[in-house]
Amino acid sequence: MNLNRRRFVAGMAATPIAASLGALGGCSGGSGPQYSVQAPRVALAWIKNVEYAGLFVADELDYYTTEGMKPTFLAGGPNAPMPSVSVSAGNAQFGFDNDFRRFMDAVLLGNDLVIVGAQYQRSPGGVISLADRPVKKPADLLGCRFLGQEGVETIVDAVLTMAGLPVEYDYFPAGYSVAGLVEGQGNAYSGFAVNQVITLQTEYGMQEGKDFFFTSWSDLGLPGYANMMFCKREFVAAEFDTVVGFLRGTIKGWMYNAANPTFAPRLVVDGPGRDLGLDIEQQQIQNQIQLEYMHSPLTAQKGIFWVDPNDVETNMYPSLRATGRTGLPPATEVFDTRALQAAYAEIDRAAKA
Repeated sequence: MNLNRRRFVAGMAATPIAASLGALGGCSGGSGPQYSVQAPRVALAWIKNVEYAGLFVADELDYYTTEGMKPTFLAGGPNAPMPSVSVSAGNAQFGFDNDFRRFMDAVLLGNDLVIVGAQYQRSPGGVISLADRPVKKPADLLGCRFLGQEGVETIVDAVLTMAGLPVEYDYFPAGYSVAGLVEGQGNAYSGFAVNQVITLQTEYGMQEGKDFFFTSWSDLGLPGYANMMFCKREFVAAEFDTVVGFLRGTIKGWMYNAANPTFAPRLVVDGPGRDLGLDIEQQQIQNQIQLEYMHSPLTAQKGIFWVDPNDVETNMYPSLRATGRTGLPPATEVFDTRALQAAYAEIDRAAKA
């Protein structure tokens, strides 16, 4: 990346994310507490809201109990450890990471983690901009005042680099509120179709395509999975049936959610997220939107959560290399579809019975 041309408006030393990832190196050898496979701990990348509807539905409807387990869900968010940290340290057995590039950084630091499925076939993350200076293509980022969370600047760099453009923009560290964009503090903001986009519609009365625009990272040239489910490789080897069972219960939970999309929002608001002040209308809208991101031509053929290592090599790795990441392992070493195959074999048998 060209740090001479991307200007940081606020001084940024080594970020907490970088420090946490750096601390991971060498943690994957089984150190830390170990938990019973009957009570696995699951590290989430965000708060306990409807983003994890399928997990909470599976727990409520005893799909996990049927698999012989009762998982505990560890909330993520700004003040929580990254899922890769929790899993590598042995504080959780399963993790969900919503940032493919961040996950790969943990792998490149020597943590032997493996992805066994992906909730989102493409990330719902992207760039939100207002009508007076819309960002619809990479060139629209040139010279802009970009508001982004920690680490997002590397994604913007990758967009410009992949498009063959100079890395020229001003970067302003920002939080998870879209208010700064609305107030004119920047021209573009890194947000999510399942979060800030809904806020602009419900709280600000704005209309997408007229008052504001959302352009996904995928549409800007950076395809990638999100909310990838992963474990330590050694755990997959030692407890393969547990991995299959948890994945099968999770898939069934998401299937139920797709068929009954009003069930999970109320379940989450009254249950796992009851102390978060969640709005039921927002959760209902989010649940409908996120279902679109769970489907692709691949899932139409093989089912939700499916991943394709060949697609990763061809379409996702180039953006990692564009930001200077080297020594990427073969995607077939990072993505393991055996548990998916086993989970769907049983799901298909049950459907035919």
